[in-house]
Amino acid sequence: MRFRLNESALRFTEGVRLLAGLNVLKLADDGLAVDWQEGSVLRVSRQGGTARIEGSCPVHFFRGLGLLLEGAEDVQEEPVFPTIGASFDLSRNGAMQPRALSRMLARLALMGYQQMYLYTEDTYQLEDYPFFGYLRGAYSEQELRQLDDQAASLGIELVPCIQTLGHLERFLHWESSAPLRDTPDVLLVGSEEVYQLIDAMMRQCRRCFRTDKIHIGMDEAMNLGLGRYLKQNGYRESFSIMLAHVNRVAEIARQYGFSPMMWSDMYFRCASPRDDYYEDVVEIPARVREAAPRDVALVYWDYYHADEAFYDRYLTLHEQFGVPLYFAGGMWTWLGPAPDYEVFFRNAAPALAACRKHGVQQMLLTTWGDDGAETSPQAMLLGLQAWAEYAYTGSWDDRAALARRLYTCTGADWDALLRLSAFHKTARLDPASDLPNGAKFLLYQDPLTGIYDADVAGLGFAEQYAALETEYAVRAEAGGQWQALYTFYAALARVLKNKAELGGDLCHAYQAGDRETLRRLAAQARQASADCGDLLEAWRVLWDQENRPFGFEVLEVRIAGVRSRLETAARRVEAWCAGELDELEELAAPRLPVLRKPGTDQIHGVYFWREITSACKAW
Repeated sequence: MRFRLNESALRFTEGVRLLAGLNVLKLADDGLAVDWQEGSVLRVSRQGGTARIEGSCPVHFFRGLGLLLEGAEDVQEEPVFPTIGASFDLSRNGAMQPRALSRMLARLALMGYQQMYLYTEDTYQLEDYPFFGYLRGAYSEQELRQLDDQAASLGIELVPCIQTLGHLERFLHWESSAPLRDTPDVLLVGSEEVYQLIDAMMRQCRRCFRTDKIHIGMDEAMNLGLGRYLKQNGYRESFSIMLAHVNRVAEIARQYGFSPMMWSDMYFRCASPRDDYYEDVVEIPARVREAAPRDVALVYWDYYHADEAFYDRYLTLHEQFGVPLYFAGGMWTWLGPAPDYEVFFRNAAPALAACRKHGVQQMLLTTWGDDGAETSPQAMLLGLQAWAEYAYTGSWDDRAALARRLYTCTGADWDALLRLSAFHKTARLDPASDLPNGAKFLLYQDPLTGIYDADVAGLGFAEQYAALETEYAVRAEAGGQWQALYTFYAALARVLKNKAELGGDLCHAYQAGDRETLRRLAAQARQASADCGDLLEAWRVLWDQENRPFGFEVLEVRIAGVRSRLETAARRVEAWCAGELDELEELAAPRLPVLRKPGTDQIHGVYFWREITSACKAW
């Protein structure tokens, strides 16, 4: 659709030009004339060749454009959450290219997001700290400032989301960082050198971002005070260490004009007898609540519960702190090479309902890339759209309407993205199973030692992957902007259809002495090995569309390992069949259930390559 901005809408010219440059829309003198008016609700109306967009914040103009692109003529929306944000993990090997982040900003603007969070543990450059983000794709000041300008032109607040306590293992593992290290991933609280580092973080963020908000992290520092701190200071309870550090970091943030927020879990862990975040019964001591800084907002993150009552109880506990409260949900992008939208919808629906009841004002959707950023950002668009539609309409029950909105804002196919959940589980799996992620552990497990063979026996994964290969190959043949994404998933399914049940089949045939079947399976292993080459190339193409090159070497090593072990399996099986080996010890070993819950047919997932690839020490 072609647009022309009337005088009242000229303030949005730069943002509209950005959208036009990304081929989202077109500007033309004979296009639909668009007016803008401040209002308390979002409303889009059209009469003839003129449209009017009313809204209470700048991004409402761009969501209004999206509604016009969809064909809206008279639509009014009263958002149930005033502010929504999306967080992108740029620290788990996948540092998105600036141009990919620009595309994402454009899509978020059409969806109506007011905020984008850049989760950067050490992936931004720091003056005087050359090993901060070294060989990890760290963003320069110029790149971040340009992204901030683009975001502002679209009515989006770009918010730095950094770490000032834990989750800094990749920086702290360098020898030059030793003086800053308490434990392998936690900073040495109390060290002046640490606060000089944090001052440099804040100073750099101030240079790059115009927002007054900053997320200072502080989550999952479970070993706080138990490393070098313990040797230097003796034992102190984690809460007192944490509180002193939070106050010091908040003071630095304020000096640079930032209003900080932090993840809330460490406060809850202090009150937990198991050092856990989520407890069935927990009370936060008054001294903990009262000591928390009043001007440091808390971000309650919870991706795991399907029960609205749990969210209700934990929101009440957070409200007792008397500080600004955010809620962060999760899109389940950290399971491996595919997201699980089934789990996302199951857990997000009660979370959103509870937050709406409690009047939460700030809603954040996270897209973590744990263990290698294996899920493509393109595969995340469905979850981002659904989150936005709930925020603006209070419902996501009309999936046809969601599909239209997704296509309008991104060009993506709802059904193609929703089906990605099928890479992780089959219909034969016990519905009560706990978040299995078959696409990952079946890809990386060894074909000879078959750690998870007993867990997946009879679940029909090979059959399902064969169907998924056909489905995504057909989608890829259609070409277009999603061809690389669909080609990757077709290649992944092709490898998995031959590999998912290979180990179990080898084990059964060997123990039965069935040489004919073993020869056939050896050929199947060689086919899967060859298919790994196509998978790696498809993954490389997809990665290069979105991310900087740093980090792909990890995935390349993993797939190369899978390919080599498939070749080894074929060679060893063929050698035994030819009488060249007396025994295949790996296939003679019993297969024990590892992921099965005792006494049930339920299984859970396994999420880290180092735990999947071997029972021996892999990392």
